[in-house]
Amino acid sequence: MLRIPIGTLMLLSLYTYPADAFLKLIPVLSKIVIKDNTNIINVTRILNNADTLTQQTVTFEMEIHRDIKDMKATFSYYVVGLDGSSLNHIITRTVDVCAFVKRPTMDRFVKKFYDEMQRNNRIPTKCPIAKGSYYIRNVKPTSVQLPGIFPESGFAFDNNYYTGINSEPLVECRFYGRLTRVSDEMLA
Repeated sequence: MLRIPIGTLMLLSLYTYPADAFLKLIPVLSKIVIKDNTNIINVTRILNNADTLTQQTVTFEMEIHRDIKDMKATFSYYVVGLDGSSLNHIITRTVDVCAFVKRPTMDRFVKKFYDEMQRNNRIPTKCPIAKGSYYIRNVKPTSVQLPGIFPESGFAFDNNYYTGINSEPLVECRFYGRLTRVSDEMLA
């Protein structure tokens, strides 16, 4: 007869999930910091339901004051160190926005974010980017598909835009938060 100590059974029960549950890594945002070049663009942002785990939404409203002939975008992901202040770089991607909107499949990492931003929103779809109003409304961070290389930890995500031959900054945006594992039942 096999004897298993009751303490072992209790510990094992803590690490089991229902067979039909799927675990997903989701970003839970704590803060968004934006610096914009107000001569060219004004950007406002709202983080709704910031105190919830699965119901957060993000809204950006943008007013571009002049046509933009070319634009580069940089996406960088950092893991927050154990000390809570150091940032450990994981990945950076730089894309020519004008080339990317013509052919979004050129970068799979950036395309994951672009596909989510494009749904029911008004974002530039061709170059030159015409002056005017653009928006990204009620995007749920939980709906963005994250690559499997990201660890469950605190993070910082930079999304920066530049224009011209001197790479004049347009918008510098940094998202702070934590990647958390949840079951698909929590997202329903």
